[in-house]
Amino acid sequence: MNNKSKYHCLIAKKYAQVIIDIAIKNHTMLYWQRVLEFLVKLINTDLVYRLVTHPVLYNQITSIIIDTCGSVLNSQSTSFLLLISKNKRFNILSSILFYFKYLKNKNSKLIIISVISTKKLSMQQKNNLNNKILSVLSYNGYKIRLNNIINTSIIGGIILRINNTIFDGSILNHLNQLKNFLKN
Repeated sequence: MNNKSKYHCLIAKKYAQVIIDIAIKNHTMLYWQRVLEFLVKLINTDLVYRLVTHPVLYNQITSIIIDTCGSVLNSQSTSFLLLISKNKRFNILSSILFYFKYLKNKNSKLIIISVISTKKLSMQQKNNLNNKILSVLSYNGYKIRLNNIINTSIIGGIILRINNTIFDGSILNHLNQLKNFLKN
């Protein structure tokens, strides 16, 4: 990750933390998630993105967005949108949403784990994995949601993605490690 990307991530985390603090204080977590999702979807349309990143037009476009979405936005989300516009941060809205969801899950003590396997896990396998993760990784008091993703290219085994950490127990990974070892 280059310095510019790191800087954008840092800024996005700060915006997300402020929004989370407001959402917790006002019990508006779902509202803020919907507003952020709406804004990301809107900004990611090609025409709107070109307009909000235009060096001259971005202020006018922000006013149009606020006028058009007036019934959806409250005073805080309107202020947020104006701040994003003033600081020319439309390009990091997707990252703000990503960190908002991460912080929301952390706040609700929910951990979403992606389990990549060659076939669908049975309920018994999911329960065993859930219990093992809770005990080994010391997630006491947390709820775990397992998302099972099927990918036959890993040949066998599983890959766990917990937040930003990946545990690769796939046969493909073991074969690649063996290949690299034999090369050296």
